[in-house]
Amino acid sequence: MIEDLNIRQATANDIDFVIEAIIESEKGTSNMVSSCNIFNLPEIRFKEILKDVLNQDIENYDYYLSGFLIAESNGEYIGASGSWIENVDGTPSGLIKATVLFPYLDKTKMKEINKNSQIIKNLTFARKNGSLQLEHGYVREKYRRQGIFTRLVKENIRRNFDKNSFSLSQVILFKQNYKSYNANLKVGYSVAEEKRVDDPIILKYFPYDTKVLMEFSEDKIFLLN
Repeated sequence: MIEDLNIRQATANDIDFVIEAIIESEKGTSNMVSSCNIFNLPEIRFKEILKDVLNQDIENYDYYLSGFLIAESNGEYIGASGSWIENVDGTPSGLIKATVLFPYLDKTKMKEINKNSQIIKNLTFARKNGSLQLEHGYVREKYRRQGIFTRLVKENIRRNFDKNSFSLSQVILFKQNYKSYNANLKVGYSVAEEKRVDDPIILKYFPYDTKVLMEFSEDKIFLLN
C-alpha cells in the first residue's frame, strides 16, 4: 500500500499522462486501440488529436480533461480515472465526442468510418441521463494490486457527488478485460446489461466480443459519503 498517495484533479500539465491512460485503458490486456480502428487513425495521429482536444477541456464527455483524477506519489504518475455527468446540458456525450472529433477525421474515409460505426453499434449501450460516467481507469503496471484503482474510482464518485447530486454511476467495458472487470466488481459495481456480437468481424475493431454496462447505485454512493 502506498501511504503517501496523492489524488488530485488533472491539469494541462498532465495531458501526456492522461493520453497514456486513455490509450492503455483502451488496450486493456490486448494491443489494440479500438478508436484507431473505428476512425481509421494510426496511434501516433490519435495521440496528437487527443492532445489537442484535451487542451480544449470540453465538458461532459470522455475526453474532458478536468474530469480526470490523477494519482501520484513523490511526483511520479501512478494512475488516472476520467469522469463526466451524462447529458447534463441536454447533449449526449456521444454527440459531443462526434462533434469534437469530426474536424480531425480524414473526409475521404468518412464512408468507411460510417460503415465501421454501424458494425460496432451492436456493442453500444445507452447511458442514463444525469448519471456519473467513469471511463479510462488506469494504473501503471508496477503499482497494480495495491488498491489504487479502487481509491481512484471511489474518490471520483465522492468528488462528483459533492458537486452534482446523482443517483447512479455507470461504467462500460469489455467483460473479457478481466483485470478491469474484476476491479470494478471489487469497487462495488454490478452488471446491469451485457451484449455480445457473434460475428467475427467485430474483432477487426475491438479486442473482444462482449461488453458490459456496470452500475453503482444510489445506496452505495451514500455509503461513500
